[in-house]
Amino acid sequence: MAEKVRDREHHERLFKASMSPYRRQIVAAIGVQGKALEDLKKELNLSEFQLKFNLDWLIKEGFVVEEEGKLRLTEDGIELLEAG
Repeated sequence: MAEKVRDREHHERLFKASMSPYRRQIVAAIGVQGKALEDLKKELNLSEFQLKFNLDWLIKEGFVVEEEGKLRLTEDGIELLEAG
């Protein structure tokens, strides 16, 4: 498998994701094990709008995917999680 390119665009996406406390909360709550959306809603103290808006952004930008009814972090999502 080829090594992932870490270009300016990649770093800008990571920066934008890390600048939002809501996105950092969502990524931390999903963690490396993944989490069902309903469990995420119960765990986080976010409004429906805050959760949907930021989760949709994380999915669109490739930090989170939904597989078999569970939200999971991608490689980029794990990188964001590790960056804290």
